[in-house]
Amino acid sequence: MRMLTMAMLGAVLVITGSANVSGGQIPQPPHPWSNQTAGLSQPNAMLMAEQRRMLASERQKRLMADTEKLVALTTALKQQVDESNKDILSVDMIRKAEEIEKLARSVKERIKG
Repeated sequence: MRMLTMAMLGAVLVITGSANVSGGQIPQPPHPWSNQTAGLSQPNAMLMAEQRRMLASERQKRLMADTEKLVALTTALKQQVDESNKDILSVDMIRKAEEIEKLARSVKERIKG
């Protein structure tokens, strides 16, 4: 009985000690858009700022291209649906709808960051 009590007490101490050591928090890596230029020299800070601007510009261009593609796909799908019979559902329309869904999710995730 004494051995069981000692084992349980040891387990409680280990669990409590590990919770106190970590503080219950997991350190988060810095966000890629955060200000990381605080400890850098002037040329390095300017280089990082320029890189961030270029990344933001590329991201914007890709978002614009993907949204234009979404518009074209949805317009084509609407035209196919308008021309089809109410009893007919073509495989091409299903594929287009799936492509629209995949592209829309991709754009949504990129917008979230």
